[in-house]
Amino acid sequence: MTAITCENPSTELVHSLVLLESAVFAEPGDWSKIDPLDENTASDRTFQTSDRSLVRLAVAATEVGARFEREGLEFDAAAWMMAPRELFDGRAAIDACMEREGFQRNLLLHGLQLGLDADPKAIDALLADDHEEPAEFDGLNRVSQPDELILKADHSTDPDPQLRTCWLNLEQGRVRIFAFLAVVSDRPEDIVERVIGRFGKDAAAGATFHVGFDHTTPLGVAMISDALADTLALCAGDPRSALAEGFEVLVEQRFKA
Repeated sequence: MTAITCENPSTELVHSLVLLESAVFAEPGDWSKIDPLDENTASDRTFQTSDRSLVRLAVAATEVGARFEREGLEFDAAAWMMAPRELFDGRAAIDACMEREGFQRNLLLHGLQLGLDADPKAIDALLADDHEEPAEFDGLNRVSQPDELILKADHSTDPDPQLRTCWLNLEQGRVRIFAFLAVVSDRPEDIVERVIGRFGKDAAAGATFHVGFDHTTPLGVAMISDALADTLALCAGDPRSALAEGFEVLVEQRFKA
């Protein structure tokens, strides 16, 4: 910072220089040294922010506190907010959650109970929109028309029943929804119709469909219990078994976006 000197600096000028020098984000770890019960001082750091950023911070802190209370964690929720985290690229949540990217990462981490820190690339991958249609659904053709989604299936052969699964990551209103659906059926459109019936046509257009089940994905680990994963594996291995007949499951998690 360039030094500015004058023979008789006014109080206003000195105060302005102090604020100019301190108008930066606190370094990781500095937050924990600030006592909120102390009076404000001229050396306090100042921030340029917006009402939207303050709302994000308030919602993020509420989500953290609610999770810590819900799970009976022995850690201090406020201390978690003020410590540097890998999730926020080394920044503290109290800083990062004022921005949209950090805010969304925080909601996903605590909404899905994915631990107290995480690789930001893995979290961003869960948040990313992926509308690519998987190869397993080549027999299902989607034609988008105004106010209409036409589903056509190839019935030239009588297909064997299969375990068909679907992942959804969407926002409806101010609610973030993560959902997993599984159906044993010989009709590819069955699971699509169930998605449309519960979440709407737009959700079906953005959903990810598969044949079979992979428990190793981040969402699979976060949302599917080991017992349910074993059941899904049995149904996928023998979709004509008594266990698989009529099998259908929905796992859904919602939290404020």
